[in-house]
Amino acid sequence: MNWEQSYQEQDTPWDLGEASPPLIAVLNNEEIKLSVGQTALVPGCGYGHDAEALRRVGLEVTGLDLAPTALKSAEKLYGESVRWIEGDFLDTSMVQEHSVDMIFEHTCFCAIEPEQRRNYVESAKQWLVPGGFLLGVFFTDPPPRVDGALGPPFGVSLEELRGLFGESFTITRARSPDRSHPDRLGREVIVEMVRNT
Repeated sequence: MNWEQSYQEQDTPWDLGEASPPLIAVLNNEEIKLSVGQTALVPGCGYGHDAEALRRVGLEVTGLDLAPTALKSAEKLYGESVRWIEGDFLDTSMVQEHSVDMIFEHTCFCAIEPEQRRNYVESAKQWLVPGGFLLGVFFTDPPPRVDGALGPPFGVSLEELRGLFGESFTITRARSPDRSHPDRLGREVIVEMVRNT
């Protein structure tokens, strides 16, 4: 899929126009312990709504995306208080300079081909400092595409997530979100995990 073209043509049906409702619920309820000044990465950040939500609670946030048009729009929406970086999350050559305490996953994992999921896990491991935290909102049953294509988004089961991440991460909690976008109600799972040291 040509993500840059999609953003240029404003063909972005995945964009909610706001931060992920499950993320907002987690932050509002203070369900996870975050410290001001901790660093966070949002891979596949798009227009930057999730990155900005994390910045507002005091994190130093990097929004990463393949599409320069998305990043320009994110910077226009939210300014330079988030670090916007063009790049591929699966390219670990960027990691040395940008290691982070936390990753928030929302729409990157479901956008990559399922064959790349092990690469995603390896990248997450490389990006996170030892003991770093990954909070993910994963699609278990994405809505069907209008054009009938199989994806993206690609769904994933909790069992598959445990199998993929289990060697490098300890999953500490998995649950259905208290709050979802109406199109995604019952189709998502929130997973919290910690990178093994």
